[in-house]
This record gives sequence, structure tokens and C-alpha cells, in this order.
Amino acid sequence: MNQEGKIQRIDHIGNTEGIPYTRTVKDFKSQRWIADRLYRLMGRSAFFWDNPEEGLGVGVMRGSNYFDLKEVNERVKCVDEVPKENIRMAKRLEKLGKREEDLGHRETAADYYFRAVLFHVAAAWGIFDSDDAELIWLTDKIRSDFDRVIQYSPYPMERVEIPFEGKSIPGILSLTPSRAKAPTILCVPGMDLHKENAINHLNNPYIRRGMNSLAIDGPGQGESLLREIWVNEENYGRAGKAAIDYLVGRPEVDAEKIGIHGTSFGTFWGPLIALNDPRVKAISSHMSNEYAKDHIFNETSPNFRLRFMWMAGNLSDEAFDQMVAKMTLEGRESGIKCPHIMFHGEFDHLTHTQEVYRYFDALGSAIKELRIYENQYHGVSRFYDEVIGMSADWLRDRLTGVKPLKNRKIVLVDWTKRENEVDEKQLLSGFSDFRSDAG
Repeated sequence: MNQEGKIQRIDHIGNTEGIPYTRTVKDFKSQRWIADRLYRLMGRSAFFWDNPEEGLGVGVMRGSNYFDLKEVNERVKCVDEVPKENIRMAKRLEKLGKREEDLGHRETAADYYFRAVLFHVAAAWGIFDSDDAELIWLTDKIRSDFDRVIQYSPYPMERVEIPFEGKSIPGILSLTPSRAKAPTILCVPGMDLHKENAINHLNNPYIRRGMNSLAIDGPGQGESLLREIWVNEENYGRAGKAAIDYLVGRPEVDAEKIGIHGTSFGTFWGPLIALNDPRVKAISSHMSNEYAKDHIFNETSPNFRLRFMWMAGNLSDEAFDQMVAKMTLEGRESGIKCPHIMFHGEFDHLTHTQEVYRYFDALGSAIKELRIYENQYHGVSRFYDEVIGMSADWLRDRLTGVKPLKNRKIVLVDWTKRENEVDEKQLLSGFSDFRSDAG
């Protein structure tokens, strides 16, 4: 029997690398109508990783107002409306920020300006052209609104420039109020994120725990795209090393206590930085993407492939496939020695739980923890509060020498946030994942 191209089961992602397929820019442009229909049904969640209400909940925890998000979602019925309606909301919030600023209400003004930033970032999301006049205008708006956030921040915050291969990578450095030497977390955003929305800068989880943070627009992200700092299979690791070079030169940074938090594509880039730089002493990662990238670029919404092609300098489909084939941590896991915690959705459609387990098991880290969230997808959205708080606590503990209760830990976190033990042999077999044993 001819086994070539056989699909063994359709209820699991993955196992598609040997199956012939084509997915090109032409394919997407001719099928854009499908994206518009999905948007009418689901709103922005059609393109991302959440159930609609869970996505709104994450938006609130990231600094937006629930009703602002709800209003924009209700207005947007096709992809073309995304910039217009997000800009409409951002303009309203800017006016409110200016009103409170004129009244001397610094804290309230900062809230409104930050919320405006988030909507301007959302408006820029679908523009994949570094020369586009609207993208340039939106980038200026993101900068000017966030400058007000910096101005009125209750703790020191500043824009920084990090020399990198003849150019400069922009970042936002947040420091503890005392400016005393402290542990520092390098925040590595996902492919769709900017340094301005990589974390909730109005409720910075690291500052609250006595740590500094540096959020960057690495190669292919945010402002770096306008500077034509393109991403390739390895250069984000070197960019992260350059960011650490910058950090250790700051008097507020304890050079022996530098950690990384990576989100989504940052779960590949963060460990890549650690492979390039032993000064990384701990990693937390959320929204798994460690191994082969065929899932994100050939099995999910094609806008991610198109965006990353732009991030890589507008490669052809053939050149792009050659590049991303090299973008995996498989075979290099043992080189990651520092403590590592992972927050993973049980049914993440970008990296199957079996793949995540193989990565976890092969890590060279003496201290490592894998937290699998029941019935969650890539965003782990229902548990976003736990991911943010627990990852910050875990990083602080590891950087300050607090011993974990167990050096190696794997748990399935159920709907009530209870931790359930995992049979690793069953996990590796993928036999209906956990067979509904949790609970």
C-alpha cells in the first residue's frame, strides 16, 4: 500500500511535513473573502488563538478597557475595517488623555494614552509594508502616545537604543522606583507584538516584584521593521545578546541576574538567545513555538505566513520555506542549561503537546517545569492571569536563588486551576492526550 502523503488522523495538528502542499501569497489574496466571513462571525479572534470572550478578557489584562474592545469588535466586520475602527477608538482615547493631562491628572492621562497605544498597535497589525505611509503614521502615533505614558509613569521608564550589526534596535527600559541594582527581565515579544504592548506597562509584573524589564523590537518587529532590520533563522539570538550587552552596562542592572520571558514566537527566540549567551540565568515561555514552523506558516491562518515573509525582508515563497525549515530548537535543547518554565495550552495548534514534551524532556536545564493547561489553545487565554503572575514569581525565585520544591515538574492545570499529576508515558503517546482523567 502506498503510504506517501497518508493522513493518519485529522484530530491532531502536525505530522504534515511530508505531505505535499502549496500556500502562496496568490492563494491568500484569492481567498481573502474567507477571512472576511470569519471576521464577521468571530471578530479578531478569527485570526488569533482565543475564543472571542477569552480574547476580550486577555485584552483587559493587557491594559485595555472591556467596553472599548467590545465596541471595536462589534464595528469591525471585515479586514479592511481594522485600521479605521481601531484608529477611531485611539483618537477618542487620546482626546480623553489630553483632557486629563490639562487638568493635571497624570495617572488618569497615562491610562488613556496607554489604551490609545494599544489601539494604534492593533490598527497597524495588518499593514505588511515598511514604506506604507499609514504604517509610518501609526508608528509615530504609537511613539508619541507612549511618550506620554513614559512621562507620567510612577516608576522610571525610558526609550533606549541597542547597537546591533550596524543599526540600532529600539527598546523600552523600565526600572524599579529606587533605581537600585536589581534582577532584570528581557521581554521577547511574539511576531505580532511591539515593545509597547509586550507587557501591560501600567501594571508591570516585574516592577511590582522588584525587578527591571526591557522590552525590545527585535529583528522583524515593531519599529525595527521601519528600519529594515529583517529577521532570519538565527539573528534574533544575536540581537538578544546585544540587548544583554546593553543591560550589563547599566548601573541599575544586576549582571548576574538576567532572565527572559518569551511569548509565542518568543518561545523560540528566547531560548535562542540563551544558546547565544550564558548570561541568561532563567527563562519563562508562554504560547509554544519551539520546534518546526510548518504549523504556523502552512496550517493556520495564512496572514501569519504573509507577515513573517515581510518581517524577513519580503522573501519569495521558496526562499521563505528554506529559511523557516531551519527555525527550530530541535537537536539544540541540551545546550539550554538555565532554569526553564513553560506555559502551554493542551491543544495548542502551533506546537502539539507531544512536541512540547520532547523539547522539555531534552532540555539541559537541571530545574525545569512544564505547565499544560487543559483544553486551551495557543494563547492559554483563560489562564492569562496565572501565566503572567506565576512566570514573574518563578523568574524572581530562580534569579534570587530560591529553591523550587521539585527540580523537574510537569502538571496538567484543570479548569479550576488545580494541578494534576501527568503520566509522562501517556503524554508522549498522545493517546487522546489525557483521556479526560483530570478533574
